[in-house]
Amino acid sequence: MKSSTLLDSAIFQLTPTRTRCDLIIIANERKEKVASGLLTPFLAHLKTAQDQIAKGGYSILLETEAGSDATWFTKGTVERFVRFVSTPEILERVYTIESEILQIDEAIAIQGNNDIEPSAVEDHQAKPVVSEGNKPIPDTNEGKAIVLYKPGTHYSEANGSTAQEGNSRVQLLKVLETRKTVLQREQGMAFARAVAASFDIDHMAPLVSFAECFGASRLMDACLRFMDLWKRKHETGQWLEIEAAEAMSTQSDFSTMDASGIMLSSVANKLNESCSEMASENIGKTSIDTTTGINVGLFPKSSGNKA
Repeated sequence: MKSSTLLDSAIFQLTPTRTRCDLIIIANERKEKVASGLLTPFLAHLKTAQDQIAKGGYSILLETEAGSDATWFTKGTVERFVRFVSTPEILERVYTIESEILQIDEAIAIQGNNDIEPSAVEDHQAKPVVSEGNKPIPDTNEGKAIVLYKPGTHYSEANGSTAQEGNSRVQLLKVLETRKTVLQREQGMAFARAVAASFDIDHMAPLVSFAECFGASRLMDACLRFMDLWKRKHETGQWLEIEAAEAMSTQSDFSTMDASGIMLSSVANKLNESCSEMASENIGKTSIDTTTGINVGLFPKSSGNKA
């Protein structure tokens, strides 16, 4: 089936132990398996699946209401959902980095507002803060005030302390700005990786509809945040321009079987094709190491010294 094929339904076919499943899509009486793996990750992401598994049985059915115009229910949407279940960070990393950037912006603003000017020092010395009943309010900067405002011969020491604090603040601001630049670069790469994995902005609306229909709350939240951030970054022109090839080369190749225990059938098929090609190229060249049982024909011959 093509990625754009409209589906009639999708079924999780469970094993007798109900711990693993095959995800099968159905369109015009045609069936195709798109994924297989552990059932638990799907249950964690789908309210519909949780409700059905609680009733027993060995299958979970995903289908839209009869007569609904569910143009979003396609093979591509289901595959992207599976990919998200397998690796949620592919979408979530983009806006978790944004949270870090906002925290750094806040820290930079605080450091900028903490600059102590001589006029502020004099004002602080001339107008001590008091509370009702003339009881002084504890000052968190009391220790600094004693050093800064000692009269007489210690005034130069106060100036030196102020200068040292100023230099430390400048260094801290540089560190924060550097970290912010690194995060912006990383965020641009995270966005590019998401697009390379087929999570571009045009596919967000169908995923939101899928999430709304079948109770995939985490997917919906990720899509909505991704869309909002994409809009804000493009309006302000803040996205870094990164070549698709660079994004693909830096992404950790989506493993055929990751920690979630889910494998997309399209990935498995490509792996099988690759293995078949490799095997055909090495017909007549392979040999078995009789001591270890390892097929050594698929590896290059050693260039070491001959005995």
